[in-house]
Amino acid sequence: MTFKRRLQFKTDYKKRKKALVSRLPLVYMFKSNKNIWAHVIRPTKKGDITVVQANSKELEKLGWKFSRKNYPAAYLVGLLLGKRAVASGIKEAIYYSGVRNFIAKSKATAFLKGVTDAGLKVRVDEEIFPDENVIKGEQIVDYAKKLLESGYSGPQFVRVMKEIENLSKVFESIKKKIMEGEIK
Repeated sequence: MTFKRRLQFKTDYKKRKKALVSRLPLVYMFKSNKNIWAHVIRPTKKGDITVVQANSKELEKLGWKFSRKNYPAAYLVGLLLGKRAVASGIKEAIYYSGVRNFIAKSKATAFLKGVTDAGLKVRVDEEIFPDENVIKGEQIVDYAKKLLESGYSGPQFVRVMKEIENLSKVFESIKKKIMEGEIK
């Protein structure tokens, strides 16, 4: 017999059981078409309780003008969530990917790098994290420069074409604001 939520592609019961056996809070990230949503969840018998949450829309308040679903945004959302979790008394958690496969060097691992840099202990191997230049968005800047040099005039980067070279600087300033606790 297959469970209804498994058939609907909502729950992977084997992964969930492994996560629940640890009795630790779960760190969960969801990437939509425009944003990244993240939660620290405490599972209970009556249902999961969200302890803290963060999303990429909050980055705009700190001065982020770029895509809210790229690698730097994923890292910053993880950093924000990790700081909030540590402030609420959570010291250790487990990453729960739900029904999605976990892939090394992905946006999910950039998110986890942010969570661990914030001080929340998550059981992951350091080798899965993307390179620092990927997390800082340097590959995005390089790609945008190549497009500009080739005379590209399409819709990609149009909104931020003038500021794209400052992506790494903006990333560092927002990272500093989060680490200093300017946003709670």
